[in-house]
Amino acid sequence: MKLWRSPENGAKNENSIELQSRRVLSTNEIADYLEELDDNADFQNIDVFLDPPQDGGISDGDSGDEDCENIDRLNRHQLLAPAELVFNNAIDDPVEEILVDQHQVISTDSTAAPSSSTSTSNNNRGAIPRPRRWVKQHLRPTENEWSSPPPRPDLPVSKDSDPVDFFQLFFNEEVIIHMVRHSVMYAISRDPNSNFSLSADEMYCFIGILILSGYAPLPRRRMYWETNEDTHNVLIVKSMRRNRFEEIFRYLHVADNGNLQPGDKMAKVRPLFDLLNAKFLVYAPIEKCFSIDESMIMYFGRHGCKQHIHGKPIRFGFKAWVAATRLGYCLRADLYQGRSEVRDVGLGEHVVTSLTESVKEVFPEHTFSVFCDNFFTSPSLLSKLQDKNVKVTGTARQNRVDKCPLKDVKSFKKEPRGSYDYRLDKNDNICAVRWNDNNVVTLLSNEFGVNPIQKARRYSVTQKQRIEIDQPNVVYQYNKYMGGVDRLDANVGVYRIAIRGKKWYSCILTWLIDVTINNSALLARSLGASVDTLEFRRSIARNLLLKYGSPRTQPGPSTCPLPSNVPLSVRRHGAEHLILTGQIRRNCAVCKNKTVKKCSKCGVNLHDKCFAGFHA
Repeated sequence: MKLWRSPENGAKNENSIELQSRRVLSTNEIADYLEELDDNADFQNIDVFLDPPQDGGISDGDSGDEDCENIDRLNRHQLLAPAELVFNNAIDDPVEEILVDQHQVISTDSTAAPSSSTSTSNNNRGAIPRPRRWVKQHLRPTENEWSSPPPRPDLPVSKDSDPVDFFQLFFNEEVIIHMVRHSVMYAISRDPNSNFSLSADEMYCFIGILILSGYAPLPRRRMYWETNEDTHNVLIVKSMRRNRFEEIFRYLHVADNGNLQPGDKMAKVRPLFDLLNAKFLVYAPIEKCFSIDESMIMYFGRHGCKQHIHGKPIRFGFKAWVAATRLGYCLRADLYQGRSEVRDVGLGEHVVTSLTESVKEVFPEHTFSVFCDNFFTSPSLLSKLQDKNVKVTGTARQNRVDKCPLKDVKSFKKEPRGSYDYRLDKNDNICAVRWNDNNVVTLLSNEFGVNPIQKARRYSVTQKQRIEIDQPNVVYQYNKYMGGVDRLDANVGVYRIAIRGKKWYSCILTWLIDVTINNSALLARSLGASVDTLEFRRSIARNLLLKYGSPRTQPGPSTCPLPSNVPLSVRRHGAEHLILTGQIRRNCAVCKNKTVKKCSKCGVNLHDKCFAGFHA
């Protein structure tokens, strides 16, 4: 590994270091280089940032501290994983007004996803960061008047519409035909001699059974069709046969396996995501503020994109990046597929930028305020989106504030509860605020600052009562609008579809159905409808099963008339009702047991003991 020193003008200088070798290095190789580094090097500190190991360990992490900060105590998988080396220059500028020189980054993998302790430079990889000019000054509030989008005169629903009408705005004929066509194509590809066929009515009925399982779950899906009184579901039995349901579930598909996009691990569900994402934005009750966060899709099998996030209600499953409004309406969702994603910036900045640009494509004339947590927030992200007329507010990690001279966290913990410190970047108008509550939190925003000071109620152990403490305005706004994705998770988790399939993508498809029901209910509420979540879901299931379900037919080469098919005038007419013996053995029209006796006039099989009751 060759190192050489070069300033911006090309002359050699001691203030910058670049890596000449472009080969991806492991953590072990960087550790060897650090042991050989001269102790007298003119750097304030040196940081090593580890990417998640590809084999073993946790594949991706959420916000929080690292479990191990000693490089000598890493396991084998971590030592073989790619890493990054960051040299930080010493800074001796005054505290009141500081122009922070950007430190150089030695990156061993220009396309790797950042670790859970990524620096600002890592989150803006490939671009020249802007210099920061931090001063002790308040952020002046800007007047960003929000004008709601014009009403949609062509919206085919109103507050008096049935819940199924809202649901079919998203799962309309286009989506259903797409699912039917690719399911039939998949069945033929599996068995060219297969006579599998599927109609749009059957697909709607199939979805209705899935929705019903969310509020009436059973341990096994076959129990819905049992004749036992404790599990028998009359509505499902009358709508679809058990074997037919399992056949549809076996061949359920939403993509063409012969035309999958190379390199996309989620190509099997990507077409349905694209269709629904477009409809989510078209019918969205759009608001100025929305949040971006991660949502977990429960999965118990094995897959290369399966994630583990410690501390989440759903710890194992697929991770989805979601943009949602304050009440939990999903504007757009995208699946995370690991380090294989190709991007020229860090993961957090890439996610926020892509989701925000999707919303701006539909509403290009509107100014939006985006809220995100410390996994995404960095000064470079705020600077980038500010140029696109998008404001960003979020919590930030200590090493993602571009050397902002806020009070040290350890000393700040000794300050009284409610204390705060702030700085303003004069170049990009970014406000950095550090606040002491139960713990010290740092926030970045280019829309909100410290003023006006809000009040927060907290319990004081010393005074044995609740007290009011100072709360900067940026913290108040963050707490108000950040929980949209959590609201979405809560709404989906209450009556989540309980039927699970054997295919890895079945849980993603059922999650999309749950999200669609959530969006349908919130759209109905935005139009003034009084919606109960459970009744809304039950109404959709009942309407789909009653409207598109097909009644059960009797098996066998020929069917005997049911009692309801024999007119009462014929059954009660006393003449010519004779018992014939030696007939084809069929079920009795009354007791359903087999018999070879038959009524000569009615044409139905009857036992001697059932004969009089049937004609009464």
